[in-house]
Amino acid sequence: MKRTTTQLPMTKAPRKPQGGKTETNPTNAEPETGSQPEGPFANLPTWFTQREIIPLDDQLALVVCHETMRQIVTLCRDLAEHPTPVLLTGETGVGKSLLCRFIHASGDPYAPYVSLLAAGLDAPMLLARVFGAGRPETEPDASKTHETLLTEANGGSLVLEEMGDLPLAVQKHLMEYWDARHADGGPARFLCTTNTPPDRLRAPGGLTPEFLARFRHIHVPPLRERKEDIPALVAYFARMGASRTESLKSLEALSARLARHAFPGNVRELESLMALESGGLPWRWRITGGDKACCVRPRVNRASRPSQTSAPHRRKV
Repeated sequence: MKRTTTQLPMTKAPRKPQGGKTETNPTNAEPETGSQPEGPFANLPTWFTQREIIPLDDQLALVVCHETMRQIVTLCRDLAEHPTPVLLTGETGVGKSLLCRFIHASGDPYAPYVSLLAAGLDAPMLLARVFGAGRPETEPDASKTHETLLTEANGGSLVLEEMGDLPLAVQKHLMEYWDARHADGGPARFLCTTNTPPDRLRAPGGLTPEFLARFRHIHVPPLRERKEDIPALVAYFARMGASRTESLKSLEALSARLARHAFPGNVRELESLMALESGGLPWRWRITGGDKACCVRPRVNRASRPSQTSAPHRRKV
């Protein structure tokens, strides 16, 4: 049998000069690592290339760019796979409710999602709404017509918002429920939020240490401590307001002005401000120092106003 051989093409070895170093063809040299990207994306700002937009529904998304918020998002993804109760603390408007929705969507987005504002509710009302305890005695027909929140959230998530002043009886009932849940699985997982500072939660008269120990605690920093998120949020809210199309340069200029503000209302305040901007209302942003800021309308030229004639003065007879 005739044997067929295939001759591979000869490659020319690099030529060694007298100094002992090997010369390489500059056209075949690999690009150096860490070089700046070229092309149309080279001059884009960091917040534009590193932002993360996580859609939660058609009109809701979680926008993060700051490193701390990225770590929180990673932690929330991990917690979505475990039934451990989660407690999110932070000031009003930082995005605690969005993170609750994100934890829920990262697990099973099609499961029930039930939310209850627990602030100001007493123990009998909370126990009746969540567990159905006490309804047969106080409202004989209520147990037949209304389902408990645990039943509505079966297989999904039950969110207790603003539960910093949760009564002691409810805390004990929840701990008993969680102890029994480890045996039978339980119908729903608990996600809780509060704007009460963590040190006040642990103070006497607040939540008990045994109750707080059941949670995986996540503290969401205010917007003034993560101003890297402001340009990404401004761009997102500007895009959601479809009435105006902002350029990248104008968005950066607006973000630079807004970054000087402390935003006591956090992301919710920024969203309200961008709603005014997208609606085309005549306003301008003026910062007088610190956290003092206001929306003011442009000055009106008094000379253009029509003269108002005063009513004739009546003489007393």
